[in-house]
Amino acid sequence: MSLDLRVAKMIPWGERVRFELIAEGFNLFNRFNEAAASPFIDDVKAFNQRAENGRYYSRSTASYDPRQFQFGLKINF
Repeated sequence: MSLDLRVAKMIPWGERVRFELIAEGFNLFNRFNEAAASPFIDDVKAFNQRAENGRYYSRSTASYDPRQFQFGLKINF
């Protein structure tokens, strides 16, 4: 589970133009979130190396991104 947040501020400029200042934060608590588990029961042997069967089967092999921030300016006209 992760927490994302977006804050935006509209600034009018004349009758038709508006600026929107945007700040976004993703995974604010910086929690480790598992992305995928290995679906392979057997590992592939390469260069005659010995592979253990199912060493990573059903284990987390990837994670989602850590905490990130994004800032932007949007112009509406």
